[in-house]
Amino acid sequence: MEHENPRMGPHDVGGEVSGPIDVVDHGMSHWEKHANALRMTVSGLKLATVDEMRRAAENLGERYNQIGYFEKQTEALAIVLAERGIIPKKMLQSELNKVRERFQVPIIPLPDDHDHDGKPIQEDETGEGPNQHHSMNLAMQEILESKGLIKANQIREKIEKFDGDYPNRGAKVVARAWVDAKFKKQLFLDANPVIEELGIDLEHAARIIALENTTDVHNVVVCTLCSCYPRQLMGQPPTWYKSRSYRSRMVYEPRSVLKEFGTHIPDNVTIRTHDSNADMRYIVIPMRPENTTGWTEEKLEKIISRDTLVGVTIPSI
Repeated sequence: MEHENPRMGPHDVGGEVSGPIDVVDHGMSHWEKHANALRMTVSGLKLATVDEMRRAAENLGERYNQIGYFEKQTEALAIVLAERGIIPKKMLQSELNKVRERFQVPIIPLPDDHDHDGKPIQEDETGEGPNQHHSMNLAMQEILESKGLIKANQIREKIEKFDGDYPNRGAKVVARAWVDAKFKKQLFLDANPVIEELGIDLEHAARIIALENTTDVHNVVVCTLCSCYPRQLMGQPPTWYKSRSYRSRMVYEPRSVLKEFGTHIPDNVTIRTHDSNADMRYIVIPMRPENTTGWTEEKLEKIISRDTLVGVTIPSI
């Protein structure tokens, strides 16, 4: 089956024919978490916008297809900060040289018989220091700190929230909606203030729209342009959410995509695909499973996964 896709740029892949989806979330390395935390901090302070960084990435030309997701993020952020006069190119290069020098430490060879309790040592570091793009992010962070635009602990705290706090928040929202009819009604009218009334700081996030699954409609979320996603509610987007296959296919064959996640939606149920962007993000409110009457919110939260909040799976007990 052929699909016409009048693309506006390399980001715009929605509707393209693509292959199977690797539904495993392979996680993120530390430097990738750092890159994401820096970008979110900078965009939250309006020092650069998502749209500006997307445009800068698209203007990388052929290089766009030669480097990875977080490499593109890093180079795009550097371009926008240079355009705004916040970090001129020469300033970044100078700081980048300092970062590289700081990590140029000698590797001390260990004797062959040196071990711990009879076990050979497995070194954690190669001695090569951060990769090129991590070094760029460290340099940008240090310049922004020296200018007083960000604080030293903001990036570290953001990374800690990605791992510990953010992933649990969406489940709290759904569990409350399942037990509180008034909260649920307000959630669908204007989600952001209602969520913040739960004590969840959305940190000036884009508008969040709650989508209700019913016996007639199943909602699923995608971002065909990149990976727009309510991180303050759900943590880091999984690897598959950022993949070309998911972003391409979810808009034209959602039922087949859901089957790859092991989710079979009856033919009489309409599947609606919602495309996120820089200005609005979605959270799916799944149907409450049967036989959960009388459950506490804490117990309900345990059956609500990140994947159910995207809509690729449904809660089960």
